[in-house]
Amino acid sequence: MRKRLHVIWLVVFLLSNWIISVAHTAELKIEKVLTEADGLASNTVLTVFEDNYGTMWFGTPDGLTRYDGESFQTFTIQDGLVDDTVSVIFQDQQGMLWFGTGSSSLPGRGVSRYNENEFQNFTTADGLAGNTVKDILEDEMGRLWFATDYDGVSRYDGENFDTLMIDGPMGRHVLLEWWNVVEAIAQDTTGNLWFGNQAGISYYNVKTSRFRYFAVHKDGFTPFVEMGDMPSARVTDLQFDTKQNLWITQDIAAPDDSGVRRYDGEELISFPRSEELPMSSVKNILLDSKGNLWFSSNGVSIYDGETFQHFNTLDGLPSKRVWSVFEDSSGKLWFATDAGAAVGTYLPSEE
Repeated sequence: MRKRLHVIWLVVFLLSNWIISVAHTAELKIEKVLTEADGLASNTVLTVFEDNYGTMWFGTPDGLTRYDGESFQTFTIQDGLVDDTVSVIFQDQQGMLWFGTGSSSLPGRGVSRYNENEFQNFTTADGLAGNTVKDILEDEMGRLWFATDYDGVSRYDGENFDTLMIDGPMGRHVLLEWWNVVEAIAQDTTGNLWFGNQAGISYYNVKTSRFRYFAVHKDGFTPFVEMGDMPSARVTDLQFDTKQNLWITQDIAAPDDSGVRRYDGEELISFPRSEELPMSSVKNILLDSKGNLWFSSNGVSIYDGETFQHFNTLDGLPSKRVWSVFEDSSGKLWFATDAGAAVGTYLPSEE
């Protein structure tokens, strides 16, 4: 009898521990993967976006695909798109869709605006600072900002473009033109803008029209006065979280550094590379509706406010190369990968 009770206790103990371990493990459930066979322009998907009508858009190196839930339609330069390589999709307050072209390996040819019927294209001939557009943001005044590669930032008021050259100071390892290689734009709660670029981060006060410059490296976040001996920053994305911490990602080669940073206004925290954050070059940061942060690179890592967790092909992603993550209006997550667009649900761990 004593032996039987011992066995029962052992089984209960093992089951309880198994339940606890499962309950504390979050899960990514991939429900569907869209590819060329379904109607996408390419299996390489650079970006995913949902417009105000619930229509999904997919930017690829071979055209722009629209999906209404039933049928696919692809647009290329033959249909009026300024360029086939679409890596940025944005919708303004007026409902106009904007498509930025170009990628890290392919130069763009400008930006296209779509009004549900036709495209209108803008290039350097129209005042755009550069034809390779890396990011688009609309400020509180309804002005659009375009981050361009090597050519600074353009501001569009609905009629004219105004270019801001980010002429930051030059350090020993920092070339002057690197300030104008702008990859990302973020806006804080006061309406001021932050530009992530090759040299570091430029903070722009919209009221005074003045810049402040920061260098970013794993040992700190400093004004330019200490920047003379620092290497280039290679900032790839910026994102404010729900607590208004600024998250920064960099393209780096250090074996122990993930390139992910968090700045709380006073201190810069660097996150080392780990099994949960096994990357050195994050291309995109997404803040989802629940406050989680998603970092896309070789697979995706999620930060829930306390810990990181990594997902890859073993969790259902069709490719280890994830270019970006997007959350649609229903809370579904879309992953733009080299093997199609995957859609799924994130199931957080239960306490």
